[in-house]
Amino acid sequence: RNKIRGLEYITSPRTSVDSYLENPNLVQDIRNKELKELSLILKKFLDIKSLIRIECFDVAHLQGVGAGASMVTFSGGVAEKKHYRRFKIHQKKGQDDYQSMKEISERRKKHLADWGRPDLIIVDGGVGQLSIFLKEFREEGIPVIGLAKRFETLVIPKEKFGTIEMEKIRLSKGPALNLVQRIRNEAHRFAQAYHHKLLSRLLFESRQ
Repeated sequence: RNKIRGLEYITSPRTSVDSYLENPNLVQDIRNKELKELSLILKKFLDIKSLIRIECFDVAHLQGVGAGASMVTFSGGVAEKKHYRRFKIHQKKGQDDYQSMKEISERRKKHLADWGRPDLIIVDGGVGQLSIFLKEFREEGIPVIGLAKRFETLVIPKEKFGTIEMEKIRLSKGPALNLVQRIRNEAHRFAQAYHHKLLSRLLFESRQ
C-alpha cells in the first residue's frame, strides 16, 4: 500500500521519476517541504505549534436533496482513511451550506476526545463557512482556515485589537498549494461519493 501511494505521488505531473531515482527519500522530502511552507504562511497569523494532523470538511447536495458532508484527515501530508468521517445532514434545508456547516462543526466538536484533535482545520469555502467553524473551535485552541475555490485563496482569521479580521492570501504555485489542493480535493471526492450514495438510497426508496 505504501509503495503504491509513493509511486502515485512521485509520478504525478509535479515530479519526474528520474528525481525519485536520484533521491529515494523524495516522497517524504516533498511532503515535509509542503508542510513547512504551509506552516510558515500560517504562522504569520496563527499560533500553530505543530502541523501534523490536518482535517478538511466539505458539503455536497443536489438542491438540498441527499445532503451529506465529509471529514478527511491527513497526517504528515498523507491521507489517513481510518480517520475519515461522513455526516448525513439532518437539518431540513439541506441546500443551506452555512447551516450544514454549523451542524457538522457542532457534531465534530463533540468528538474531540475520541476522534482526536487536529492541528489545523480547513473548511472548503470562504468567510461565511470559515466563521461558523471558527465560532466552534476557537475556544478549543484549534486553528481554522478556509480555502476559497476562486483563485485558490486561503482565508485566515487574524485577531486585531480584540476583533477578528479575515486575511485573504492567494496561493501561488508551489508546495503549500499542492498540499491544500490535495486535501481539499479529497474532501470534495469523499463528500460527493457519500452524496451520491444518499441520492441512490432515496431513489430506491421512492420506487418502493
